[in-house]
Amino acid sequence: MTQAVHNAEYIVVGGGMVGSAAALGLAQLGHSVIVLEAFPASEFASDQGPDLRMSALAIASVQLLDDLGAWEYITAMRVQPYSSLAVWEENWAKTQFDASEVGQSLLGYFVENRITQLGLAQAMEDEELITVMHDKASSIDSSNAVVQTESGKRLQGNWIIAADGVHSQVRKQTGIATVGWEYDQQAMGITVRNHYASAEHAQAAQALTWQAFKPSGPVAFLPMHEQYASLIWYDSPQRLAELEKMSEQELAHAIKAYFPAEVGEFEVLNKARFPLVRMHAQQYVKDTVILIGDAAHAINPLAGQGVNLGFADVRCLLDVIAEQKSLKRYYQLPRQAANRQMMNSMDVLYHLFSNTNVILKPLRNLGLFLAQRGGLAKRQVIKHAMGLK
Repeated sequence: MTQAVHNAEYIVVGGGMVGSAAALGLAQLGHSVIVLEAFPASEFASDQGPDLRMSALAIASVQLLDDLGAWEYITAMRVQPYSSLAVWEENWAKTQFDASEVGQSLLGYFVENRITQLGLAQAMEDEELITVMHDKASSIDSSNAVVQTESGKRLQGNWIIAADGVHSQVRKQTGIATVGWEYDQQAMGITVRNHYASAEHAQAAQALTWQAFKPSGPVAFLPMHEQYASLIWYDSPQRLAELEKMSEQELAHAIKAYFPAEVGEFEVLNKARFPLVRMHAQQYVKDTVILIGDAAHAINPLAGQGVNLGFADVRCLLDVIAEQKSLKRYYQLPRQAANRQMMNSMDVLYHLFSNTNVILKPLRNLGLFLAQRGGLAKRQVIKHAMGLK
């Protein structure tokens, strides 16, 4: 029996946030696309509780999603804007970054990953050049841009875009090597419902995200829709394993004892822990394969830049394809450099604050104290975090 062949110019393996954004952009440039996504996001209902997996979308990422036509679908579900970020170790050295300092109203939005993926999926439904297949790649022929699926389909393209995550099978089967490691710390995400004294207090608290550094790792508050939030607790795998076994009431007690007073009153709804890894592909382009997002790089989530780096990959890739430039020179080289720089910056923060060195502690707090009064330098940090130039 002759095997049916499905043709498109681009085959995107992985229809998550970054892969779907790439597919939308390519279709809008007039290219035919097949999106292979084995695990589509579950449907949204307004009465559902918040998901554990969420991302801090920088303004540059929001602009991309808006340009792609997905942002209107995302905001129709739920998002949480934030305008301020506070960072501290000692209270006297607290630094607060406000969007107003660079003439903006917001720093970004916290959005559940599933909702971002659903918004992109809805936008893809409007594009006739996109075919979505709920299937999984079984083998890759990177020399000829052929993908075989588990259901027996043969996909033939000009290019294969690997958007299938940090453990990318496309990357592995293409023979692209990586460098990296797993960090000593892990992280626990804890979904909570906050209890505020008044509506005014709630509005002010939910507009601010903060991160407090401790020797065993930082703790953070990420506001979500209504009065929900995600608490992030970085610590040793042993300590987080102990926390994972606790009841919601026991965990709430541990949080109140360990987190700063700013956490306020809350109840614990859900929790999960995950390892922290650094991974960087030595090539982003090989044969007919292009790596984007987590298939190309994984970063310590200390500053929440993971998906924003992936969306920056997409923006760069779309520009290079639109201008018909060399992918290796104008996509691979600049994106590898930018992603490596962000990885190194996160590692500096990780090593600078995750220790009890008696010399480093006063110096790093002095640095935060001076950053609060940093003028132009502080404004540049804010713009960089927003993904703006």
